[in-house]
Amino acid sequence: MRISVITPTIDTAIFVNEAVASVGQQDYANIEHIVVHDGGDDFIARLRSRHPYLKILRGQGNGATAAAKLGLEAATGEFIFWLNSDDRIVSGSIACLLRQAAKKSSIRIWTGGARVFTAASDGTDETVRLVTGRAMTAMNLGNVFDDLPLVTSRFIHRSVIAEIGNFDPTFSESSDREFMLRAVVAGIPEDYLGMVVSELRMHEGSRTIHRKKNWIPPYLAEHVRIADSWLNNSALPADMRVFFRRWRARESLRLAVSLWRAGKRGEATYLLAGEIARDPTWLLRAPSVVTAWRRRHRAPE
Repeated sequence: MRISVITPTIDTAIFVNEAVASVGQQDYANIEHIVVHDGGDDFIARLRSRHPYLKILRGQGNGATAAAKLGLEAATGEFIFWLNSDDRIVSGSIACLLRQAAKKSSIRIWTGGARVFTAASDGTDETVRLVTGRAMTAMNLGNVFDDLPLVTSRFIHRSVIAEIGNFDPTFSESSDREFMLRAVVAGIPEDYLGMVVSELRMHEGSRTIHRKKNWIPPYLAEHVRIADSWLNNSALPADMRVFFRRWRARESLRLAVSLWRAGKRGEATYLLAGEIARDPTWLLRAPSVVTAWRRRHRAPE
């Protein structure tokens, strides 16, 4: 069974050698590691010199989502794994996948746990958070809506891409969550691998995992657009429609709070007034943000 690993890079990808090395530490030979680089020739030349076995594609300079889409189109593996250039895949992850896939051939997405880490003052890794166990990692609306979508912890069978489509570049800041929402709605069979498979690095250069203050997450506005696109789908089941309406309300509230904290109080007030005018029941749905906060702060199993 061939396994494809896809990694997008740019010229400032300072941790990419760690990411590539973690793939090389897997006790399995039939791995196709595709790197899609949005940057200059010098970076590509250095990468090829150090890791000649990589399959390196040149991106079109349209960002990580477009690079991921290009990588998926080129992948030939039966299962596909997304590895960011600042993250690592845990040793033994692919061996675990192979064992479990041999037992349950009907499962099309195999999910592992994730460890979020950062650099401690002494240079060692410091664990920030563990996302482990079936309850925290299961591919359901609650987890995908309000916690990590865990695309970087899931081995996805290539037939899933054929069924639900590739990453959508129109959601460049949250394409991983949008992709996983499609998988949930489609009812793709998924199961838990029983081990941590990905290590996600928290650092100030990350667009999603960091400790920046007074920051307006660009993905929040996209979450509202994603919710609107689904709510406009008349075929969406009633129970899922309730989820999407509540998610839209709480993400617009989170966006307003972020704007307020960043000093953009006029924009925050305008946003809140618009939401209430659009949907008078918004005030009843927005408090579900508390439930979402608790989900993101669960203790690991």
